[in-house]
Amino acid sequence: MNKQLVKQVAEVIGKKLAVHELSIVDAVRLEPTNASADTIHGAFIWATTPQGVDFWCDINNGKWPYNYKRGK
Repeated sequence: MNKQLVKQVAEVIGKKLAVHELSIVDAVRLEPTNASADTIHGAFIWATTPQGVDFWCDINNGKWPYNYKRGK
């Protein structure tokens, strides 16, 4: 798993959740990914992931992507 991707996602949702969510994308592999991409924008096609476009768009924009408040 690309450390830069983990770092980018972890800045929004924390490392544990970042590894979890990126592992889901890795396991599904619906579309080819760019393993050398340094950002989630170029690493995979958001619409083909189980999380969907809105989830990754929120993360890309630095917003909490879940429907619950952080820390609860």
